[in-house]
Amino acid sequence: MIKLLKDKKNIVIILFTLLFFIKIPQESQRFIFWILGGVALACLIDSIVGNFFLEKKGFANSAIISGFIVSGILDYHQPWYILLTFVLAAIISKHLLRFRGKHIFNPANFALFLATIFKIPLTWNIESNIPLIIIFGIYLSFTYRKLFHILGFLLVFLVPVIFLKTNPFQLVSWFFIFIMLIEPKTSGYGKLRGLIFGGICGLFSFLFLKFIPGVDIFVSSLFIANLFNPVLEKLKS
Repeated sequence: MIKLLKDKKNIVIILFTLLFFIKIPQESQRFIFWILGGVALACLIDSIVGNFFLEKKGFANSAIISGFIVSGILDYHQPWYILLTFVLAAIISKHLLRFRGKHIFNPANFALFLATIFKIPLTWNIESNIPLIIIFGIYLSFTYRKLFHILGFLLVFLVPVIFLKTNPFQLVSWFFIFIMLIEPKTSGYGKLRGLIFGGICGLFSFLFLKFIPGVDIFVSSLFIANLFNPVLEKLKS
């Protein structure tokens, strides 16, 4: 069990599983099959890509995470082909969209950003228990060394939102902050890079909120921040 928990991805999967079961009593059977279907599809597609194209057997636990996020944020009332399409987009982007061998985009967020382009509603149903997300998120942010990413986002996003005479904490998605923003492979490391990366997300989240409120501000801002990754790679601290 201890060996299992050494991989922080497994801790994220435990959190997602708890959030899933917490949400079940509030939703229909379709929600259950939608989430389980998303996870199963992600694992299946990742396994097919790995076995037939990359010579990797099985599937990575990151596929479970991507499946949970995509299915947990997409509106589960959509047709099933929508789920298949964007889970496929997440897994394919993980394997193909790289710069000098490194990930550029958060795979699940990339798929969700495509969904926003096609006007597919995002409902963030997976965000079912904020205290639980914060508890797990604080632990993950310490172990991943991502505190400055979160600090950069909060400073740049919350301060200007206050001037809109809006409670910023009613707008913030803690799932986004503690899970998607600090995804290890696509957010980088270092205090300076963390502040800048988080700040870019915070800035564009505010700009989308202020000027383009029809888009999902968090998914869209993270997509833009990921575009800066090739430049931010040059930072040494």
